[in-house]
Amino acid sequence: MKTNEKWMRYLRWVLLFLVFFDLSIAIPALFFPKWIIEMGKLNSDLVVGAMYRSGPVEPIFLRGIGILWLLAAYVQYLAWKDPAKRLQAVNIALVFRFTGGTFELIEAAWLLRTVQFGDSLIYWVLGVFVAGDYLLIAVMILLLKRLDLKWWQIGGNSK
Repeated sequence: MKTNEKWMRYLRWVLLFLVFFDLSIAIPALFFPKWIIEMGKLNSDLVVGAMYRSGPVEPIFLRGIGILWLLAAYVQYLAWKDPAKRLQAVNIALVFRFTGGTFELIEAAWLLRTVQFGDSLIYWVLGVFVAGDYLLIAVMILLLKRLDLKWWQIGGNSK
């Protein structure tokens, strides 16, 4: 029983870290999108290609991303409160990490190269996000397995 408490504490720490990490992305994207655009020099005039339009990136787009990250933080907060009883929230957190990491991988490996985007900092940032997302997925699944929680079953008994 003592080891289960240890693994549950670790899982809750991971989920709490994700709450604050996602809030650190959501809040600036929601309330200061123009600052983020200027900071990152996200001007699509620098990128040539059919999938990008000319002109600056819209603040509304970044606000939409902020809402997505805010929802992720909220779901992970729900999971943090009691992962054993809220396995659906843990599953949603896993799905969010997987889709986020996969989209970032597609963007870095294919989309940005297709339009010949040359800023290497963006590739490194996306690479760190991809590695971090997949690492967090592995850690969360390992902790759920150690806790003997049947996280892959939706509904029914969780233990």
